[in-house]
Amino acid sequence: MKLRVVFLLPSLGGGGSERVFMNLCKYFNKDKFEVTLCLLKKEGEFLPQIEEDPTISIHDLKVSRVRYSIYPIIKFIRKEQPDIVLSTLGHLNAMLSAISFLIPRNVKVIGRESNIVSKSNHNRISILFYKMFYKNFDKIIVQSDDMEIDLKNLVRNLKENQVVKINNPVDLKHIQSLKHSTSILLPQDKINLISVGSLTYQKGYDLLFKSFAKFEDKEKYHISIIGKGKLKNELIELLKILNIEKHVSLLGFQDNPYKYISQSSIFISSSRFEGFPNVVLESLICDVPVIANNYKGGINEIINKPIFGQIIDIENSELLERTCNKILSKDHSKDKISEEVNQRYGITSIVSRYEDLILNM
Repeated sequence: MKLRVVFLLPSLGGGGSERVFMNLCKYFNKDKFEVTLCLLKKEGEFLPQIEEDPTISIHDLKVSRVRYSIYPIIKFIRKEQPDIVLSTLGHLNAMLSAISFLIPRNVKVIGRESNIVSKSNHNRISILFYKMFYKNFDKIIVQSDDMEIDLKNLVRNLKENQVVKINNPVDLKHIQSLKHSTSILLPQDKINLISVGSLTYQKGYDLLFKSFAKFEDKEKYHISIIGKGKLKNELIELLKILNIEKHVSLLGFQDNPYKYISQSSIFISSSRFEGFPNVVLESLICDVPVIANNYKGGINEIINKPIFGQIIDIENSELLERTCNKILSKDHSKDKISEEVNQRYGITSIVSRYEDLILNM
């Protein structure tokens, strides 16, 4: 008899957590599990990719905000009676942990954290929900040691073995099938630096731009940013103030970021904090080395070898330029970065860990 698993998240917008859940839904063993993807609202950039998979059932709760979803979620769970509900994204997790007493006892509930809680949640009510209710989850999944330490410092009454560390997966075959492009997408007369992520405070693009503006030889570089977000206009204004508009392209969301990454020389991860940066894994799968800001959130677990890149203080302009030159001076073509990253974070092994966790519950 198959176990019924519900993956719950707000939408299939183009973020890292959404991509993780999409991949888990696709790769779960359908001989053992009956998979349902439950969305608060059936929308988002990744929706077409999941709709083409006939083995995955999609349920639309048709609500626009997490705060409006309490009754629809409880109604759906009580009707469907799944064995497991697996939720992700902090605001949804916080709400779900608070209303867990309304969920039938035979339904196990797992919360997958997606970020460093103390850094990403500045709302006092949200933090209070974590402290009071997060213990109600049967299991909590984190992706890095930094996340686990941060969560346990914030939520002091967690049970032993309640928190489980499972890294995010990376889909080697999917990325490699998409990374090649016959078109020239980036400037060919420049050294291309690239980053992918939402245009938000967390991603630290303002730090990157201010540091880059001080480069002694910035004429040879071009920066491309893939992503959308509420800080777009502010970043455009900052580029004008720094007088580096001609050196930076904001490309918006792209269905296939890998063909841009593969045409780049270095991936820049300028974040202030992360949970476990999927896109760093994805750039390494494209055999593109990474320069990352020294942030909390698993980056030290990923970039633990020189062939993967370096972790620095991204605000140190002289150091950033020197590190770019150092990486560019080395031939990475024979390093086979992608093979080693796939061994550590490949989709098959990570999905197996999720499956084992559920089966053991």
